[in-house]
Amino acid sequence: MRRYRSKDGEERLWYTDREIEDIMRVELEKAELLPTPDSPSVDIEGFVEFHLQVGFDRTADLEPDVLGVTEFVLGGAPLIKINRDLTGSALDEDDSPLGILGRWRATVAHEASHVILHKVLFDVGSAQQGSFLFAEEAEPEIPRVFRSLKRDVSFAGCNSGDWREVQANMGMAALLMPKPVFLEVCQRELERSPLLSLPNVGPDHPELRPLIGRLAEHFEVSKQAASIRLETLGVLKQLGHPRLL
Repeated sequence: MRRYRSKDGEERLWYTDREIEDIMRVELEKAELLPTPDSPSVDIEGFVEFHLQVGFDRTADLEPDVLGVTEFVLGGAPLIKINRDLTGSALDEDDSPLGILGRWRATVAHEASHVILHKVLFDVGSAQQGSFLFAEEAEPEIPRVFRSLKRDVSFAGCNSGDWREVQANMGMAALLMPKPVFLEVCQRELERSPLLSLPNVGPDHPELRPLIGRLAEHFEVSKQAASIRLETLGVLKQLGHPRLL
């Protein structure tokens, strides 16, 4: 991670893709919640509640276009809020569609990623050292609240272009579908499908749909999330190889 100042004077954090993948894997390991290929779904609720040690409001009264909010208090524990309507749709229904449950899990993971990646912006030690943030009586140069709009919580990227939301989306994918586990599960599923024997497989190939559906079920994410992770990790480019790892 690197700290730097943008042209407009804003203090920012820079993470490489690999750093974010590694950070999320280490956090899952610390929480003893790193999934296995036999049980690939991450207990994201337990991860937030018991590992991150933050306030966790699953039924927050948020505006309809706000899925979640992460609030930082200088020197205090962050607070994660999830839209109560989203929680109700995902958890209160006996037969909630996987897409809705996946959206809820993605939102929780997105907010958790804000805490993991961006809490340093509000670290008391950093502020006292005067190395990065703001003096005790000065106005903060960065927002204390991250509001995650529907358009920005996406495995496909962040429509607003906000660097914090882009990083949180990357963290979200790495938390819910850790790379080593995802690749191993992909390998298992590919061995049961005809894809490896096909000469040309593009992102729209019909034989990919069953694979994506099974991956979504395994990781309890939406089909879109599984599809994007499949493409982002370059699995499709490796279909001709005997192993993906």
